[in-house]
Amino acid sequence: MKIQQFNGGQSSRLRPQYIGQSEAVSYINIDNSLGSLAPVKDKLLTAIQVQQYHKFFNAEQIWVDSAIPTDFLEYQQTMYTADGVQPKKTKNGQSLNLGIVQPSVAVSLENTRSLAPVTDFALLNEVDTIGGLGDLPLSDLRYRLVNVSRLLGDESFSEVTEVIVKASEEANPETTSRVLSEIEASLPVSESAVQEVDQAYSRTMTFSDVKGDVATLVYFYRYYKGVWRKAFEYNNPDIGPIQNFVDDTEDIEANEEFDASLISSFYGTYQYVYTYYNSADGTESAPSPLSDELEAEGGIIEVTGITPSSDPQVTNIRLYRVGGNISQFTLVAELDATATDFTDNLSDTEVDGRLLSSDNYSAAPTDLRYLTESYAMLFGAVGDNLRFTPIGKPDAWPPEYSIAFEDTITGIGPVANGVIVCTKFKTYIVTGTGPLSLAQQSLSGDQGCVAHESIQQIGPSLIWASAEGLCVSSGNNVTNITKDKLGRLNLIPVDSVVDDEVYYCHNSDGSTLAWDFRFGNIPKYLALGIEQVSVANSELYGWTNGQMFKLFQGANSLPFTYVSPRFVEGTITELKAYKKFHIYSKGDIILKILINDTVVFTKSLTGENDFQLQVPQEKQRGNFIQVEITGTGEVYEYEYVAGRDRNG
Repeated sequence: MKIQQFNGGQSSRLRPQYIGQSEAVSYINIDNSLGSLAPVKDKLLTAIQVQQYHKFFNAEQIWVDSAIPTDFLEYQQTMYTADGVQPKKTKNGQSLNLGIVQPSVAVSLENTRSLAPVTDFALLNEVDTIGGLGDLPLSDLRYRLVNVSRLLGDESFSEVTEVIVKASEEANPETTSRVLSEIEASLPVSESAVQEVDQAYSRTMTFSDVKGDVATLVYFYRYYKGVWRKAFEYNNPDIGPIQNFVDDTEDIEANEEFDASLISSFYGTYQYVYTYYNSADGTESAPSPLSDELEAEGGIIEVTGITPSSDPQVTNIRLYRVGGNISQFTLVAELDATATDFTDNLSDTEVDGRLLSSDNYSAAPTDLRYLTESYAMLFGAVGDNLRFTPIGKPDAWPPEYSIAFEDTITGIGPVANGVIVCTKFKTYIVTGTGPLSLAQQSLSGDQGCVAHESIQQIGPSLIWASAEGLCVSSGNNVTNITKDKLGRLNLIPVDSVVDDEVYYCHNSDGSTLAWDFRFGNIPKYLALGIEQVSVANSELYGWTNGQMFKLFQGANSLPFTYVSPRFVEGTITELKAYKKFHIYSKGDIILKILINDTVVFTKSLTGENDFQLQVPQEKQRGNFIQVEITGTGEVYEYEYVAGRDRNG
């Protein structure tokens, strides 16, 4: 029989007489892609120095490494890592924690500079048709009185008391006054509400005996040509001399305009929280505990007790409040990362206005493992719980975003219709349209995953090592692809990669099981002398003793081992005589011929030739023949001649 094809890979489940002619019982370090029986090339030393656990960061074309077992995930030009100690994210040479731990201390609040509105005063209206008084018109006059506090050059206003003096010649004209809301104080006056009188009069208004809790002074404004303008300042008698306000000049257009923004906006019950924020990537922590409630009537609110974060990724502190006309926590201001207090004098319309959205954005659990991305969400495992993030928020890990499984999770991987989650002996798929709709469904009750390190994507499917061999699934039934060829396997994976449609599963015993999907399902074993396997820029690498090697690119070939099927030639019960053996090879090989599982002939071959060999006559008889070839050469063909044993 002539054997010319050696590309069937290893097949060791069945008895050797039942496997294909191109397959082999032992198939180690063989390049099956060539068709001939040829060894793979040795590894080539590089100048790359990395620690044992490493991953190539494609976005930045660098290696990211660790001294302890670490899971790596590249997503949106960021490398995410989880080592069971502290999840990290790496970008632009900076390694930061995954998520930001929320503040643990609430702020304290104090309502200061609270001012009571001015409502008590005396008013004298003087009118003369002859002249000699002021030139105020005999019409409705509108005034605003504001209690004012000055502190370190800063002013704050009380609520506004609006006074309307009706057109009258009486010394004590009809007068109405009321305290305006903040909104009312900022609205323009309706011109139709002002009664004009054409008759020429001489008129003066005198305000006196202002009473009440005057802070620093009282501003008097009068409405003139559509604008409120300051007409007079009344001093606090404890601070300056008491003055009566004599208003006798109609044209005050050059005077200072009323600034409604200085009116205190705090009337109600208020609470504050704050978060830590990274302006570089938008990461925001969950908020601090709620402050105590504060009842405020005017004035400003002093916020103290803000605790800065020690996390270097925090660039700002965001302060939020609720109360007054604001019913949800709303961003008041974005402060420096070192801020410890804030004076809030911002009205509801002056605050930043963005709502607090990170109320449950906890940092990633420190013992998180098996990082995976799907649906623009990050997934990971903590014991028997699957943890996940909101869509597009890789730094946010809400505690309630969790699905419990019946056993410890051993591996996670994405497929087109969901996320495959494995325990040691079971496989599930998690599907849904978002974090609030995810649900688990069983795919296999007897095939699980023994090591997350074995999980890789190959085409639309996921491949991984179970307790019985290699399994694949595209989100549906789980199939053990090694059982047919290799039987039950006890793999202990430490690493795996996919390169050029070949899946490499490197094991703790130093062996690498390669499954070649390029030319069908071709299994083979490799002994490469490495401890870890990785891929970068479509090149395969191996790591050992702190050194990185390019695999299959060395000048020399690795020794291969090939053990053929048992060739029966008819029936196994028939005795044959195996006399002659031809082999065409080049390089250095050692040929062994086995008859009935006993080595009957051994020959070392060197160089390129068609070698014709003779089996010793006394050893020619047997029921089947088998060939074992080792070495670094190449075999193109071998042929044996079997005849019926006439003595049998």
